Formats: sequence, structure tokens, C-alpha cells
Amino acid sequence: MAKKVNRIADLPSVQQISAALPFIRLTRHLARLALLTGLGGEKACKFIDVSDQILAQSEVLDLPDRFNAAFAERGWIATSSMSVEAMRAALDKHEEGDTNAGEEIILEWVLDSGTLNFFAISRSKRFGEVHGRWDQLREALALTEERRYWSAVPLVLIACDGFASDVLGTSPFEKNADLRMFDSMVAHPSSLPAAITRITKGVRKSSDETLYLPLRHGILHGRSLGYANRAVCGKAWMLMIALVDWAADKRDEEVRRAKDKARHSTDWRELSSSLQKSQADKAAIEAFVQRRWEGSFGEALAENDPPLAFFEFLTGWRTRNFGLMAKRAVNLTQQKHGHLAGRLRTDAEHLFLTDFEILRVSQTTVARAEAVVRMKGQTLKGEVSGKFMVLAFRNTADGGVAMPSDEGTWQVRQACMFDLLHERTIDKHEN
Repeated sequence: MAKKVNRIADLPSVQQISAALPFIRLTRHLARLALLTGLGGEKACKFIDVSDQILAQSEVLDLPDRFNAAFAERGWIATSSMSVEAMRAALDKHEEGDTNAGEEIILEWVLDSGTLNFFAISRSKRFGEVHGRWDQLREALALTEERRYWSAVPLVLIACDGFASDVLGTSPFEKNADLRMFDSMVAHPSSLPAAITRITKGVRKSSDETLYLPLRHGILHGRSLGYANRAVCGKAWMLMIALVDWAADKRDEEVRRAKDKARHSTDWRELSSSLQKSQADKAAIEAFVQRRWEGSFGEALAENDPPLAFFEFLTGWRTRNFGLMAKRAVNLTQQKHGHLAGRLRTDAEHLFLTDFEILRVSQTTVARAEAVVRMKGQTLKGEVSGKFMVLAFRNTADGGVAMPSDEGTWQVRQACMFDLLHERTIDKHEN
């Protein structure tokens, strides 16, 4: 049995976003931590920007429900075309206790000629082959702009009836017309179906009483004469916009069903495992305490600690063992081991490391370490020497930054070769 959808926020497409928010918040937090700890780069910044945009948009997930609760009785409904800014501004006024001012904001958006030309007229051309309908709507727009509401309102309602009948195959104003649809804001019971219920209430006798809703039966049958005002005209156009949105959603309904089916076939165990991994990484990053090694450094070093990476890289360079050097070199472009070794051989063709001494090593984050190394070398210009800062990072097999729960290898940045060649020592850098 399908899950009952009580609110627009319960629609499958909205729930998909809601379900993803905890994961987005967590991974955004990890990206920020990566930046703060020196692990993140351009990708982390981009991810934070995208996450901020999604989280900002998530704040409006309940906006349509709140909008309908505040304004549906007055004939305004949330649709996918409705301006989020207009809805939010109108709700702000409503919550301040001035619902009339909120309604004025909606009216200004709906009756803008750009809004009507695009959302009510141009988009409706995709449905149906009766070109006279658009001439009819353009005439209704011209009458609206001239504030000739006596003529504009009935013409908009007639266009709504004809357009919807073409799409539905029957009038949406018939009793018990079926407007239901899968995963559609405008087809939600609180939106278009509720609006049509309100405007199709029966009118038993003629009246001059001022209307605030475009009562379809009373207006088109000549009973309700108090309709010629700006508010009723705006709500009639809102109905047309909603019907175009309904037609667009109806056309794409099966695509949404297929996407929803695919979403429900997701391996939730895998997703849960990924979330647990992220939470474990977050805890490990926050709990990390910097480590420091001093004294002599040799081969008797722990395999998973950064000092061994520095020692092997520098030993490979000094002994011209470029295979060992490549094993410990940063390899972001994922070159094959032999190719990377060959490139290092080329880079070191005229740059010989004749001696080195690792003075100290510090692991500053879960995946970054730095070593202070005294190096001596020989170049075409002669001898070079000094004290240098050498960096290493803990990377995954595919070249990414290794999180605490990932398998990773400490790899040394080849920039230290450039630093030695140009004698970019720590002392000179500090001066």
C-alpha cells in the first residue's frame, strides 16, 4: 500500500532531499575539518559551496505547506512555478499579522506581465493543438493590463476550462474530477484540488456582493456580479498557472515513478555503512592529537608512520633507487609505478642528493606530516645545501586523501627536489 501523503513535504521527491540532509551536513562538516587541518583543497571548497546551496534550499522544503495553510482559503496555492521569494515574503507578512500585505505581494507577482506571458501563456503552448487558446489568453492579458476585469476574469476562466479539458479529457470543474497524481506539488490535495473545490461551490441566486474568489459557476452563469476586481482576476490567472503546472507534471508522471522506484532499490545497507564510516572519520579527526618524532631515523621505523616514508624517499633519491623513491612519492595523477620512477629519474638527472639527515618529523593532521631535513646535493652549478621543510600526505590507492578509516600510504611531495635545486631553505623562507 502506498504511503499516505499528508503534506507536500511528504512527497517522495521532497523526502529524498530531506533524507539526504544529515549526510550532506556531515560530509560538509568533514570538508570544513579537512580545510582546517590542511587536508582539503579546491574540491573541498567546491563541496562546501554546493552543500551550502543545498542546505539553503532545504530551508524551503516546508514552505509550500506553510503557504497553503496561510493563503489557500483566500484562493492562493503553492505550485512549482510560484516564486519562492514571493511565497516567503508573503508568509513573512502573514506571520507579522498582516495577511492583506502578504496577499498584495502575491498579486504583484502573479499579475506581472512577465509572469503571465511565461507561466500561463508560453508554457501552455506545449499542450494541445488549438492555437486559438493562446489568442484567447493574450486577449485576457491585454484586458488585465487595462484593468478591464469585467471582461478579463470570465475570459481567463473560459481558457482554464478549455485548456484543462484538453489535457484531462474532461473538465476539472466536473464533480469528482480526478486530479490525483504521483509526486506532484500542484496535484497535492492542499493545492489545485482544494482551489477547484473552493471556486466551484454552487451559487443559487444573483448577487452584487463583492467577491474575493473567482467563483466559476456564479461568474460564467451570470449570477455572481461582484467579481470585477484585481484580486479575483489575479486568482483566476493563478488557476491557469496551476493548471499548466498540473499538465507538465502529468506529462512527466511516469518518469518520476521510475526514478522513485530506482531510489527505493538503493542498497540502504551500503548507504548506512558509508554514513557510519563518515561518522567514524569525523570522530577520529576531532580526536586527533599531533605526533612528533625526534632523534635518529633509520630503517627500524613503523611501516604506517610518516618517518619511514621520508626515510625511504630520501634514501631512494640518494642511492638513485628511483623505484623506491617512486614507491614513496605523491602520485595524484595515478601514473604506473615504472612511469613515475622514470619521471623521477629524469627530474633528478642533474640533481644528486649526496647526503641527508632527518632532524624531526611532525604529523600535523590525520593525513599530513612534515619533516625538517638537512640536505646536501650536487647540481650543474655546484654544491647546494641547507635545512628544508619536506611534506608528506597519507593517500589512498586511487590518489585521494586517506581518511582515518581508509587504507592509506604515506607519500612524500617531490617539491623538496625543487627546493634543494633552488636552495629554498627554511632559513631563507623565514627571512
